[in-house]
Amino acid sequence: MDIKAPHTADLPGTPENNAVQADNNKDSPEVTVLFPCLNERATIGACVRQAIEAMEGGGLRGEVLVVDNGSEDGSADVAREAGARVVREPGRGYGRALRTGLRHARGKYVVFLDGDLTYDPRLVPEFARRLREGADIVIGNRFRGGIENGAMPRSHRYFGTPALTLAARILFGCRIGDINCGMRGISRNALDSLSLHSDGMEFASEMMIQAAHHGLKIVEIPVPYRRDPRERTPHLRSFRDGWRHLQLMLHLAPLWVYFLPTATLGVLGLFSMLMVARSEDRETGVLLGLVGLMALQCATQILLLGLTAQDRIAHPRWHSRALFSGTTQWLRRLLLLETGIVLSLVAVLGGLVLFALSWRMVTHDSRWLRDAFIAASLLLSGTQVFFTCTFLGLFGREAAPVPGRLSQSEDRSE
Repeated sequence: MDIKAPHTADLPGTPENNAVQADNNKDSPEVTVLFPCLNERATIGACVRQAIEAMEGGGLRGEVLVVDNGSEDGSADVAREAGARVVREPGRGYGRALRTGLRHARGKYVVFLDGDLTYDPRLVPEFARRLREGADIVIGNRFRGGIENGAMPRSHRYFGTPALTLAARILFGCRIGDINCGMRGISRNALDSLSLHSDGMEFASEMMIQAAHHGLKIVEIPVPYRRDPRERTPHLRSFRDGWRHLQLMLHLAPLWVYFLPTATLGVLGLFSMLMVARSEDRETGVLLGLVGLMALQCATQILLLGLTAQDRIAHPRWHSRALFSGTTQWLRRLLLLETGIVLSLVAVLGGLVLFALSWRMVTHDSRWLRDAFIAASLLLSGTQVFFTCTFLGLFGREAAPVPGRLSQSEDRSE
């Protein structure tokens, strides 16, 4: 398992971490119920008790683990008194807290949910049952399970969460209906295959994107979503956290981010150039030539940036299995130093010859001005390809390490 460890998570000598070491000789629990906790004094005790009762009622051998994420209201003491094991993660963030909890969890299966009673801990046995039956990840669906009035802002219910879920389905093939649901279960084997690094709320998206990339078996079940019983400012920040979710998706989907605009601008540019070739009017030809030149140059630049980004991303869905994977692999091979430089020099040379010819002939026939736009496009595209290839030649083309793989030094540090 490659879960990036916050540097403050494992402080030797704290009671919480001594508990981890002391329990190493005990029989490992089958299920760990994990609660990230930030100032949840009013509800965390009830969450822990309900989780324990649910596991006892379902015949599960388990533990309850609470990650205190810097609470200032004594939440850790309440959780401990209710029967939970507590570890501390001083670095704030939903993702930080969960990564720390997942690293400390001892169960074969881990079910995690919020510590504010918005999710029902009594559903833990159902999540465990689905994991026992072979699911790698079990995720709740609040839209199918029912959302209590006032539990979710309208902007989240009708726009934010559906939009992010749709983006995950299109970009990464995540066949789920609620990517932001905070009640999930994951098996230890599945967890070991993921490489989770997010600190904030975008952790929820990162987990499902990587699960889809690795082809893990994901099961979705309805879960009710209840209103927070307390009147307090929520930890979630709509715009900031929504943007971080979207930013993560765009980062992990370079083919969509770069290649869709490339295709659109490329078609526009080629169409404009075709109209220039057929135009008899000088003024119309100049205007269309400018439009075509700008569109083609933007398309070329975006395409080259996309191919470069594709080399640096270790786990987009499109790397090895996708409709356009063969095309992108072919394009990337063209950017090898020798091939790319030869192609770029041919384009530059052709552009220079055509530009010189256009310069000479335009005084006799203004229609040669149209050919000057084509020459300029060849010159600029060749120059861009040349320097992109030299850049990749200097820094190498090897992508980042495959997710889930640890170096020996990293493995020892865990």
